[in-house]
Amino acid sequence: MPTLTYREAAKRVGRSRRTIRHWRLNGMRMGWETREGQRVRVVELATLLAWWRQRLKNDPVHQQRLRAQNAAQTEAQAQTRRETPGS
Repeated sequence: MPTLTYREAAKRVGRSRRTIRHWRLNGMRMGWETREGQRVRVVELATLLAWWRQRLKNDPVHQQRLRAQNAAQTEAQAQTRRETPGS
């Protein structure tokens, strides 16, 4: 499983390094690796993505965007059904 540093993890999920550190302090499992002679904290990609998905699931702004997107899709489908002759 690929591992990512703080910087790589932050870039992968579109968050800051500070957020990744905050997640680690709140329980996200991270380990250590030696890269270019330096010990760095790393997180497995699957672990990072699981934390990220959980945070999105609980984010009220994200939920509002999903509701708006679903409403727009439903309206577009309804409009298509109204315009289709013979339905």
